[in-house]
Parts: sequence; C-alpha cells; structure tokens
Amino acid sequence: MEWILGHDWPTDKKGAYAILSERAKQVDCTANISEPTSIVAVEAAYGHGGASVYAAAIALTFPDLQEVERSYFHLPTEFPYIPGLFYFREGPALVNALLAMKTDPDLIMVSGHGIAHPKQCGIASHIGMSFDKPTIGVARRLLTGTHRPVKETKGSSQPIRQGQTELGVAYRSKDNVKPIFISPGHQCDLAFARNIVVRCLRGYRLPEPLRFAHLLANKHKRYVERDNRNKQPDPAP
Repeated sequence: MEWILGHDWPTDKKGAYAILSERAKQVDCTANISEPTSIVAVEAAYGHGGASVYAAAIALTFPDLQEVERSYFHLPTEFPYIPGLFYFREGPALVNALLAMKTDPDLIMVSGHGIAHPKQCGIASHIGMSFDKPTIGVARRLLTGTHRPVKETKGSSQPIRQGQTELGVAYRSKDNVKPIFISPGHQCDLAFARNIVVRCLRGYRLPEPLRFAHLLANKHKRYVERDNRNKQPDPAP
C-alpha cells in the first residue's frame, strides 16, 4: 500500500487541529465503489500504561473473509489522549502497519469513526484520504451526535444525527449486546458502509475483519511486551 496524502505528525493539539481543519474539507462520502473483492482491517492496542501503540492490519478476501496477509507495527505513544484526535495518537502505528501490506485492497475498515465525528473527519476518514481508498469506520462508542434507543434484537438500528445531518448508524450486531457505530470514512456512502459491515458479521459484536485485527493487535502487544520483560537484566543482588 502507498501513503498518498502524507503529512508531518504533530505532537500537540494546535498542530493536529490545523491538519484536521484542512482534511475535513476533503472528505468524500459519495459511493464510487462497486462490490469489493478484498478488505484490509486495521486496529490498535495500547501497551502498559499507554506508553506504546501496537497496530495490526489484516487483509481478507470478500465476501468469504479468508485471510491473505497480516502485518504489525508498534511505536512509542507521542500524542496526548484527546477525544476526537485519535488519528494523531494511533495513526503513526496504523499507517506503518498498512504500509507494510503487499495487498492493495479495494476497501479499508478502521476501528473508529468516519464522519460520525465532531468535525465529520474521524480516524477512518484520515486513513481513507491518506491511502486514497474507500474506508469505513466501525466504533464501539458514540463520539458525537445522538440516536434513538436501539432495540435489543440483532439487526435493529437507529440513525446517528448531528442536528439535521445523518452521520452514521447505531447497529445492534448481536442480541442484547451494545450496538456498534458505523459511518462512512471516505469514498463511500452510509448505505454502502452499512451493507459491507453487516455482511462481515459472523455472530460477534464486531465485524470479522476488525475482530481479527483486534485480536492480532493485542497478540502483538503481549508478544512484544513479554519479550521486552524477558530481556530486562536481573536485579542486582
């Protein structure tokens, strides 16, 4: 994969908002994609005390969801925890994990929001613009907007709205389990994003591509941090 729309990585809120303001104008939520044949999903996990970010990417065929490739990357965490700016905290590791992929996918699925974001430019939108790819965001928590109560049965949903603007959908992916929040990130619309995510569900709360990426990111974290602990010198007698 190729990082098309690169930038320097800011280390403070002012620099991040400057990039966010420019990129928010470039988000494209029109449906210019046909049926995908491949998906790459990417997810991040935090190390002990949040000191490091561990990213994993996995490429799958679609719609049968067979693994093609996986990649990992980790870096020290350099950007502070600021809701709405997670791209600048997790992005360096996520981008590098994607850059390590030989697969050139039709679609990227990101753990986080697309346009269901206060500036309508969440982490999925940034990733989509960075790689010039159709991108969908799937988040576990609502960041902005409101929705009516979602029935407890699988398949129930409610639109996420910010004022009169529909940003995404709260979707119950499993009976009696908290909904997920789906929104287009870039180069796709909400109907397309919802359709793809629903078709990737296999009985769990998260769609399979992101469930796999989540498991891999945490496995990578455990492996690296266990290895680092084993390399620690024995304490002095």
